[in-house]
Amino acid sequence: MTRLARLGLVATLLVLASCGGGDVSPPPPPPPPLGGDLVISYVPGGPAVGAILFTISGGPVENVTVRNGAGLQVSFASPLAGTTKVLVSGALSAGDILTVRVPDISLAASYTVHIDQVADNVTFSLIDPTLNTLTIHP
Repeated sequence: MTRLARLGLVATLLVLASCGGGDVSPPPPPPPPLGGDLVISYVPGGPAVGAILFTISGGPVENVTVRNGAGLQVSFASPLAGTTKVLVSGALSAGDILTVRVPDISLAASYTVHIDQVADNVTFSLIDPTLNTLTIHP
C-alpha cells in the first residue's frame, strides 16, 4: 500500500469516527410539580375546644382555609421553610375542618401536624392538648 493510500485510509477512518453520535441536546426538563389540597381532620376529646394552635411540618404551605360550613376562623404563618403555624378558633366539632393548599401534592405523605396548644371554648384557659387529635391527609 502506498503512502498516499494509507493517508486516504486514515482520513476516511477519522471522518467516520467523527460521524454518528446523533442528537446530543439535553433531555427535556421534568414537568412542574402539581399543587393540590390536603385536608385537616379534627377528633375532639375532653372539654369543648374554642381554639387550637398547631404546626404543619414537612413542606411548604401556600394557603389554609376553612372547609365549607365549618364556621371557624383561621390564621396561618410560615416562620421557617417547611413549617407553618396555624391558629383555628370557633366552636370546633369533629370532622374535616381545614383545607391546606400545597405546591406539590405528590409529597402529601411528608406532611404532619402537631398540636401546640388548645384553649377551652368557654373560659379560653389552656387544656391538655393530648386530649385532641388532628390528622392531615389527601
